[in-house]
Amino acid sequence: MGDDAIFYLDGDIVVPTINAQGPWDLGAQHGGAVAGLLARAVEQVPTPVPMRVARFTLDMLRRVPVKPLAVSTEVLRTGKRIQTTRANLYDGDRLVASAVAVSVRTGAEIEVFPDRQPDAPLPPPPGSAEEPHAFNPRESMPEGFPHVVEFDRVVGSFRGGTPSKTWVRLLVPFMRGEETSPLVNLMAMSDFTSGLGSFLPFDQYVSINTDLSIHVLRYPISSRICIDAETWADADGIGQSRARLYDETGLCALSNASLFIESRSRY
Repeated sequence: MGDDAIFYLDGDIVVPTINAQGPWDLGAQHGGAVAGLLARAVEQVPTPVPMRVARFTLDMLRRVPVKPLAVSTEVLRTGKRIQTTRANLYDGDRLVASAVAVSVRTGAEIEVFPDRQPDAPLPPPPGSAEEPHAFNPRESMPEGFPHVVEFDRVVGSFRGGTPSKTWVRLLVPFMRGEETSPLVNLMAMSDFTSGLGSFLPFDQYVSINTDLSIHVLRYPISSRICIDAETWADADGIGQSRARLYDETGLCALSNASLFIESRSRY
């Protein structure tokens, strides 16, 4: 591991370590690092009543460099039921990524009728695969974000497409000196929606998600997140990925991502 965290603070500036780097473009951040960073910013914005994020949508507007960056937040709408917050990430005066989060009041104490809800069986637990399917990114990827994540694939194989169920766990703190919150952990890990369900050979294709939208049923209560992912690709180089996200007790979120796909020879 290149450092003891993904980011650290220098006053109001956020400084990424090498652990924020992605696998596609050396010097550019992984989408999970960006998603977690903007989720952390949203989480720090006060709400008028107890709320939690129900939907988080990230747009990667430009290449996000592995260099000191500035974060800003803005409340677009507030009230006692719903609050909408935007978090922006800047490289100097250039906007490189933006996220919008919708937070909804909690504490309604409604009857949830579990027998009437769609079936979402818990994936096999970590370490349960009859044959180990652990993915070691150090074998195929440059130093960066995937190196500080533990991968335990319990269904499927790397780049084998669907079915694909993989438990992931962040091995270092997201922000130096802070405990990683359940929301930040969920957003950071959810970016693997596009990669873990892919069937495209890693050494032949680049597959980058241009956005990420997570609908959160509840915050996870375990550090491990299971990503039950699937991916579709069209011949024109546009793809879609989606996943069910679980903690160790059950379903906690749904994610979707749009993909830019290109052969490495043309990238």
